[in-house]
Amino acid sequence: MKGTTISTFERGRDVTRALIIIDVQNDFTEGGPLGAPGRDAVARAIGAYVASSRPSYELVITTQDWHIDPGEHFVKHAVHCRAATEGAALDSELSTGAGRPIAQLVDVMLRKGHYDEDFSGYLAIDDDGRALRDVLTASGIEALDVCGFVTNGCVAATVRDALAASMPVRLITDLSSASDPVAALATEKEFAEGGVDVITSSEAW
Repeated sequence: MKGTTISTFERGRDVTRALIIIDVQNDFTEGGPLGAPGRDAVARAIGAYVASSRPSYELVITTQDWHIDPGEHFVKHAVHCRAATEGAALDSELSTGAGRPIAQLVDVMLRKGHYDEDFSGYLAIDDDGRALRDVLTASGIEALDVCGFVTNGCVAATVRDALAASMPVRLITDLSSASDPVAALATEKEFAEGGVDVITSSEAW
C-alpha cells in the first residue's frame, strides 16, 4: 500500500515516509559550474530508484537552488542555479534513469535560496509559499529518506534540520554525492553517530 512501510527506527510499526531529493540540478552535475565527475551516474541511479520504489513513499519531493539575488553566496561559490535558467533545472539524467520524465513521479517541487544561501531543504518553498515542514505535516509524514547533492552541503543541512525537528531520517549514501570522498565519509560518520540511519538504496526496502 502506498505510504505504508516498515521503519528501521521502529521495527514492526508502519510509518508514512517521504523521499527528498536534494538539488539534483544541471549546474551541480557534470559540466556545470559546481559539478563533479560521477554525478550524472548518481542522478540516473536516483531516477531508477524513484521509478522502482515510488509505491513505498507517500511523497517524493525535490528541492532546487533557485537563486535570484543570494547576496554573498555568489562570492563564495561560482554563479549557479539562477532562477528559471537551464542550470537550475532538474538534471535530465533523473528522467533517463526513471525511464520517463521525473516530474511524473514527483509530488512536490520546492525551491530555495532566492535571496540567501539557504542550504537546507527545510528552507525551500513551493509555488504557494508552503515550506517543507508544512508539506510534511499536511501529508502526515513520519519519517524521511534524503539523497542528492551534496552530502556535506545541502543534504547535510537538510538532515540536521530533520533531526532538530525530531523527524526520523535515513541518508541514502549511494544516491548522494559529496564535494570529495573525505568529506562524504566525515559527514556519514557524523550522522551515524547522531542517530541517522546511514544506508544504501539496496537496504531501503
